[in-house]
Amino acid sequence: MEGMKPVKIYSCADRVDADMITETLNDRGIPAYSESKGSGDYMNIYMGTSIFGNDIYVNEKDADRAKEIIEALTVPLEDGTAAGDADIPDRSSDKRFRVMRIISLIAAVLMMIGAVLPSCVNILFG
Repeated sequence: MEGMKPVKIYSCADRVDADMITETLNDRGIPAYSESKGSGDYMNIYMGTSIFGNDIYVNEKDADRAKEIIEALTVPLEDGTAAGDADIPDRSSDKRFRVMRIISLIAAVLMMIGAVLPSCVNILFG
């Protein structure tokens, strides 16, 4: 993307949405990329998800066309869903459940370590 003057044109809630939008833009001849906000890259690595979201960037000369394409992809219908998501339930609640599952998994692992570690120490040094 040499000689590109990037401008932010859209913000997504998660990396999956950003990847789908950038892929659509790239397929339509508009070079685009997404970038995590804040420490989102670290959270994606350690937690598998980020609460910070992603920003989508395109070349300044392609910004208007890219916004039209994104608007067509994300236009809300009468029932509040996006045009491409008519059969897909609300993803914001799915994201909350995903985060809760990850937190629960970490808590379960810590509890297991807390239950097993004293026994191992007792066997080794007891």
